[in-house]
Amino acid sequence: MSIQATDARAHALQAGWTRFDHGAFECTVVTDGLLHLGPPRSTFPKADVEELDDLLIRAFLPTESIALDQNILLVNTGEQLILFDTGVGINAELGVKTFGPLTGQAIANMRAAGIEREAIDIVALTHTHPDHCWGLVDDNDRKLFPNARIVVSRADVDYWTNLDNIQASMSDHMKDHFYGAHKNLAPYRDVISFIEDGQEIVPGIRAHATPGHSPGHTIYEISSEGQTLVCWGDLCHHQVLLLQRPDWAFLFDYDSSAAAATRVKVLDWIEKSAYQVLSYHFPFPGRGHLRRNGGGYDWLPSPIQLERA
Repeated sequence: MSIQATDARAHALQAGWTRFDHGAFECTVVTDGLLHLGPPRSTFPKADVEELDDLLIRAFLPTESIALDQNILLVNTGEQLILFDTGVGINAELGVKTFGPLTGQAIANMRAAGIEREAIDIVALTHTHPDHCWGLVDDNDRKLFPNARIVVSRADVDYWTNLDNIQASMSDHMKDHFYGAHKNLAPYRDVISFIEDGQEIVPGIRAHATPGHSPGHTIYEISSEGQTLVCWGDLCHHQVLLLQRPDWAFLFDYDSSAAAATRVKVLDWIEKSAYQVLSYHFPFPGRGHLRRNGGGYDWLPSPIQLERA
């Protein structure tokens, strides 16, 4: 189909996936859709308002609202196909109802990329927040990844699936954090592997405990043929605000002080090591490097790989 200049615009958009090589591993990133979080001043509650607005303006970003991508990584090691996090899911009462009809696109985009959900061997979770684990089951509590085992920290499962942790004073959204984690993880209870700090989940992929944003938040160091990519989940939510000011709190941090301390430490490690990053919430596909700039960092996106060498 050719497109010519006309009053009628072409409405078809590009597919929501991309693929790249990482050493001997083949990696695919699919989008689960944008999360619209509202005013940045609410999302980063301890930030200096004037500095926050100035950082956004200088980055040509709006100051009245903030949107975060959901970049879901799949790694084919040649032996295992590993999915890192799941997005908000397709459940009408939780994922789609909570986050809107333009989310929950991960499985459709996986299929567009030639990957069927039945082919997934491992689902490695960075943590069990809604936009990371609510895509494990369908509306009938059936497994969406029937042949996969789940890799996750025990601390996150113990906290977020324990419905006794729900308090009457919590917002409905925070209560849903617990209901949703319980609902999505329960069908997999017999195939959950609890990961320890520093443990390999498969050869070349190692977990590191990074608590703070969530009690058992975990990042994954993915190494092949001398190349290292760090899949960091929610270590850092924004490519400007939390890189320039890694000490700022994020609204949904479990322990904002611990999250900031962990972020400062890990960003320093990644930048000094010149490792590549796959960031869950940075602009799609969320792959790039860090460069130190004063007390913070600049984000240097990697080019999208359009053809194989």
